[in-house]
Amino acid sequence: FVVAGTMWYGSATTPIELFGPTRYQWDQGYFQQEIYRRVNAGLAENLSLSESWSKIPDKLAFYDYIGNNPAKGGLFRAGSMDNGDGIAVGWLGHPVFRDKEGHELFVRRMPTFFETFPVVLVDGDGIVRADVPFRRAESKYSVEQVGVTVEFYGGELDGVSYNDPATVKKYARRAQLGEIFELDRATLKSDGVFRSSPRGWFTFGHASFALLFFFGHIWHGARTLFRDVFAGIDPDLDAQVEFGTFQKLGIQLQGDK
Repeated sequence: FVVAGTMWYGSATTPIELFGPTRYQWDQGYFQQEIYRRVNAGLAENLSLSESWSKIPDKLAFYDYIGNNPAKGGLFRAGSMDNGDGIAVGWLGHPVFRDKEGHELFVRRMPTFFETFPVVLVDGDGIVRADVPFRRAESKYSVEQVGVTVEFYGGELDGVSYNDPATVKKYARRAQLGEIFELDRATLKSDGVFRSSPRGWFTFGHASFALLFFFGHIWHGARTLFRDVFAGIDPDLDAQVEFGTFQKLGIQLQGDK
């Protein structure tokens, strides 16, 4: 349990530089908060949004991407894990979505163990303002109806904006996965389906063994403590017999004639 826990949750001996982020840093928005803190610090120094986002290191932005979650492939990869989302080529920048009323909208991020997730955009108060509906006939908040636009700050698309609904929806789907990166899928024929990581399999394997060992200890402890019960000794036996003392009784040894 200890080795499984320290591998999954992280410890002082599993730094991000060597092991990559843990899934809890994604779940809690750890890097997202740090990025926003730096952007707000830049704005406080009278920098523009574009300048503030351009100062965010690519590495920090990359940590704030679901693919570096150990449940989705992790930071360091080989083999089939690369066949998931592909090879990161560059940061496209931070997308800021707005509706026609001027509300800034935030895309709800996909939780760790989901493969797909509905695209929902909320405002700063958590009120749903836009989405990509499952049934267009019943939709009230579709990108087309709400008039959502997206503008990029920092990265390769710095200063670029889109109001075409198809393009806005494309980037909204990608924003579910954190910061948006250009990914090379051609080189390794990547299919876009996330795999777990060695860190994930290590944790799963050791947690499984730990459970087997745990119940094994319970079983063998019970066998020892209740040996007379397992052996079928009558609990109402009056004679004072210590179980196992006379095990050789009745056995004719060689030489006894």
